[in-house]
Amino acid sequence: MAYHPEQWHDFATSFAGAAGALLGLAFVAISFNLDLILRNKLLPGRAVETLAFFAYPLAGSLLLQLPGLSDTALGISQAILAAGLAGLVVLGTRRWQHERPKPLSLRLGHLGPSVVTAVLALVGAVATITVSFGGLYWLAGAMAAATTAGIVNSWVLLVEIKR
Repeated sequence: MAYHPEQWHDFATSFAGAAGALLGLAFVAISFNLDLILRNKLLPGRAVETLAFFAYPLAGSLLLQLPGLSDTALGISQAILAAGLAGLVVLGTRRWQHERPKPLSLRLGHLGPSVVTAVLALVGAVATITVSFGGLYWLAGAMAAATTAGIVNSWVLLVEIKR
């Protein structure tokens, strides 16, 4: 099962629907709070990160549903998405520079989700290409991590920003 994308159709359909809805809601929420977000140097990056966290599982789920896609093509496509997540790590390290006065635990809390999601996505891409060590389960983990991180970021952009 871990190596047969066609058996993941229901999972991918459900995840694509949820991720698409969350991505749309995040766009609306960011639009409503855009003035507050733009006033803070750190929040525009967090808003972009939030959208990427929801876009990744949407795109990954849609790729899983493409009929006839070989393991190699699926893995390469997933690796491209993982590279996009690695861009979030770069964005997060830039934000890290501005957060120097803040406690290390807080800074790691901001950077950690991007690192974890990117690593899971990259391992999942390699596992899919090589049809080994867990295959698509890594991608499911990356999608779950991205969605969780996106929800936490959404909370910050919607609620914590108003405190």
